[in-house]
Order: sequence, then C-alpha cells, then structure tokens
Amino acid sequence: PCHVPTTENGIYKLTSETGGKSKVLNETSTIENGEVVEFSCKRGFNVHGPSNLRCWHGEWGTTSFPDCTPAPCELPVISNGQYLSGYRAGLTIANGSSVTFQCDNDYSKSTGQPIECILGELRPRVPACRHHALPTITYSNGSSKHHESDVQFKGGSDITKGGDISVIDFPAGFRRACGPPARVQGSLVYRDGEPLGESDRSFPDGTEVTFNCIASIMGEKTTWRIICEDGSWVGRSLNCEGEDALEGGGILRNSTCVFRNTEPNLVSFYNDQQITEEVVEFPPGSVLVSRCVDIGKYAMIGSSRRRCVGGEWDGQKPVCFGLNQENDYALEKPPTILFRHQLGPIAQSNDGRLIVYPGTILHMECLWIRRFGTPKWVISHNYRKYPEGWTTDPGRDSQLEYRLSIYHASRDDSGVFTCVTPTRHTHAVEIVVKAVHCPMIPPRRGLNLNTMNTKMNTKVLLSCANGNSLIGAPEITCLPSGNWSAPIPICESIECADLVNLTDPHLRVSILSREVGGRAVFSCAQGYGLRGPHEAVCQHTGDWASPLPTCQDSIKFLFSAYTENMIKVFKSPRQ
Repeated sequence: PCHVPTTENGIYKLTSETGGKSKVLNETSTIENGEVVEFSCKRGFNVHGPSNLRCWHGEWGTTSFPDCTPAPCELPVISNGQYLSGYRAGLTIANGSSVTFQCDNDYSKSTGQPIECILGELRPRVPACRHHALPTITYSNGSSKHHESDVQFKGGSDITKGGDISVIDFPAGFRRACGPPARVQGSLVYRDGEPLGESDRSFPDGTEVTFNCIASIMGEKTTWRIICEDGSWVGRSLNCEGEDALEGGGILRNSTCVFRNTEPNLVSFYNDQQITEEVVEFPPGSVLVSRCVDIGKYAMIGSSRRRCVGGEWDGQKPVCFGLNQENDYALEKPPTILFRHQLGPIAQSNDGRLIVYPGTILHMECLWIRRFGTPKWVISHNYRKYPEGWTTDPGRDSQLEYRLSIYHASRDDSGVFTCVTPTRHTHAVEIVVKAVHCPMIPPRRGLNLNTMNTKMNTKVLLSCANGNSLIGAPEITCLPSGNWSAPIPICESIECADLVNLTDPHLRVSILSREVGGRAVFSCAQGYGLRGPHEAVCQHTGDWASPLPTCQDSIKFLFSAYTENMIKVFKSPRQ
C-alpha cells in the first residue's frame, strides 16, 4: 500500500467504487495498489502539479507531488475610476500584493486603503467610486451601486408620527448603509484603519469601526469594534472610564488584547514568529510565548505563556533581569551560564529551553570569581557522571569559568542543569536533546536551493532560474520548533504593467513585451523630439526601468541638443 503524503493546505480524497461520497484522507490513511486519489486545495489556494495520484506497488506513480500555492486576484472594472501604476481591469496581482486607484471628479473612493489580494480575494472585495450627490446601496455580495430610481420611498400612511419611513421597497440583495456611530468620550475612532472624520456621514454595509481608548496612566488601552450590518451597528460599545470599561465579562469575552513590546531583554513569539513591532493588537484567544534574549545571561520572572482572555493577557507579565556577568560578577547575584558547542547545533526554544542536537559536545560555563570559592553543578537525573572543573582551554579564563561538559549528547542527557554558587544563588537551564529537522523543501519549478540540509539552524538560500521573480523570503532558517522561519517561496513569471496615464501628453509608447527583460519603445508626436532613453526594460521587480523620457518642441529640442554638443566639444582635451 501507499501512504498519503503531507501537503500544506492540500486535501486528498478517495472516490468510492460504488459511486458514493468521496472520503477525505489524512497522513495515517493507506491506499491500496491501483487506487487513485484526487488532490485539491483549500479555498484561496491553487493546485500546482498533478491533481490525481495512483498507487502502484507501494509507490506513487508520479515524479513530483502536487502542492498548493496562494491564489492570485483579478482586478475588476471600476466605473468612474482608474487603477494607478499601470494596472488595469483584467490583470491579476499576486497574493499579498496591493494596488491603488483614483476616481474621476465628483466621485470619491469607497475605501482609503490600498486594494489587497488575500488568498484569491480582494479586500475590499469590490472597490468602487461613489458620486458625492447619490446615496450608496450595498448588496450582500459586497458590491455597491448608486441608485436614484431603484429605491422607492413610500409616503402617506407609511410615514410614522416620528417621521421615520416604515415601508421601503428595496431591490433584491439590497443591504442598507449605517449612520454615524455614537461617539465615546476618551476614545479615538477609526474607519477601516483611517481616523474617522466629522464629515463621514454614510457607512456602507460591512464597514468596520474601531474604538481605541486613550491609554491610561498604566499604559493599558481598551479596544473594541462594531460592524455595519444591513443598516444597524453590530457589537456592544464599551466606555473608556477606567474600571467601568471592564464591567460585564460577556462584553469583553471577544475583545482584543494589546501587546506592548517594550520590556528589555525579553523576546516574545506568536505562532512561532518573533514579534518585532512595539505595539501589536491580537485577537481573542491568541497565545504569546516569551523568553529572555539569552537564557544563560538573563533569568525570567513571570509567565512564559500568556493567553488573550477578556481583553487582557492572563498570567503574570514576564520580566528578564541580568545575572552576575551584567553586575560585575557581584556575589549576591545568580551566576551567568555561557554555552559553547562542537559537532552539532544548539538553539534556544521559544519558551526558554536549550535544544541540543544528538551527538553534540556542549560545554556550560558557570561564571564565578574563583578566589571566593567553587560553585557546583546539580543535575535533575543520574543518567551519567559529567566532567566538571575550572576550564583550562586556551583563551578561556580559569579564574572565572567553572565548566560542565556533555560529550556526544543523547536523549537521556535531557534534564535541568543548575549551577549553585557558594553564596547559594542558583541559575538553571533545561536541556532537551532532540534531533530537530524541518520538512524537506518540495521541488518547485525553477526554484534553486543552496543546500538540501534540513537540520536545526540550517540556513537555506533560495533563488529562481530563467529570470523569474522570487515570491517570498530569499533566506529561510530551520527553527528549533522544526518549522521553517518563513513559508517556502515560489517562482513566478513577473510582468510589468502597461505604461498608461503618462504625464507627457506627447509621449507615445509601444510595448514589445511585458515579461522580465521585455522592452517598451518610446516616440513623440509629430513636431516633438524625444529627450531621454528611447526604450525601457522590464525589471525583475515588475517595474519598468526609469527615468522615462519626455517630449520637447522640435525647435527647443534641436537647440538643446546643439548646446550639449558644443559643451562637449569645449570640454574635450585639445588634440
């Protein structure tokens, strides 16, 4: 039999021979000889490679396995508007890319943010240009349109005493816009990431408004969101009046948490990625993992794992403090531990453990001034006796470094190693001996690797052949978690955009090819001369080489060319 391969974002199915419902397979499923499985991808991803795999005598009958690549997005038509930077309706943009657009006079954009492609879908889904004088109608499919005659407001008995219209006949699929949300004292209000202006009066269906309380004296902020759904704001507003904002646990259960990355010598991770921004907002249920930047030189007080619950991080806020090396080897401070290794890699895990690859020689040096006594090592197990003593290696300080060595580490060496000073101060390190390998990088068309090694700490340099562009990180590292530091990139043939909306009305352009290395040839209208390069080449970045030429009146052009030639003549050395 064959075993189902593992493919990120992929789905393997086996169709029943009786014509029944397909069975979804997993890594533990086995496929009998001759059976064919169907491969597809999750929504937002496209299949790259064969979509059917046949099991043939214990092997899959294919030279390469399929994988799933993020789907691109096709740019829709924008009535009364145009895309910028040479993009036009019908072109596709890659996942994670963004474009901007502009509207004609008397029209305004439906969003102030760039249009972004996220896994085959545009955000916002349908960009539009709205006429200033017309009401906006938003449909359930995300599209919007301005109507003057489609909406029929009935009068007479349909108008209530309070002046509200109680019966309105709307077109099918109509989704009403919302009025301005109520302001909350002490808060800053944002609409789709932009500060809310006083002139904003209409909010189409799906508009998201965020309230951020101005930070209190403790530096913590309360944040919440409301969304316009068919003419009504959904979501309960809080307030920014200290403890009052925390009342009602049910309200805050789905509140976001703000993380402030300001603690010195502390590093935090989210989904195995280090957080580098100073202020980050996380959704409810998010888990952050923290450790000191160097687990041998700093000790941490607080929780290594914290979860976003009710708008706050649970557990105790972690803090790292320096040990005796940072305090001139003071006797009243816990000892610093230095790590040195040979014949294999070591790495710090996100939660503060030292991961050691099997077979590695690891030296741990406890720093203590020798004339004040001798520290000792305490180990959490009795697997074997470890050599220890004042270091005698060349270049090391035998009056300061008390070493314990683990030769050719094995799994049974895992445990907690604690250095105890004569003043009874301690510092401990948890050692985990583990053969960490990241997944093999699947072969992808045109993708070149500098190494096939997948061992922990391995850095892989990636590039593309045939002039294609690399979509993703050019270098990835195998982390101690067994994950690559970034998604595996892909190679794509990049095309430069059309050269439209040129600022010079007399400049003409003929594009011979929009692929990388392709050329665009320039010319001028009759009566004008070309000043600048006669052609531009499409770069690997997807941009045309700059600067672009300009067109000058023929008389000015000839005079300018004559002047330049005369200057060159006078500057040239005499023969």
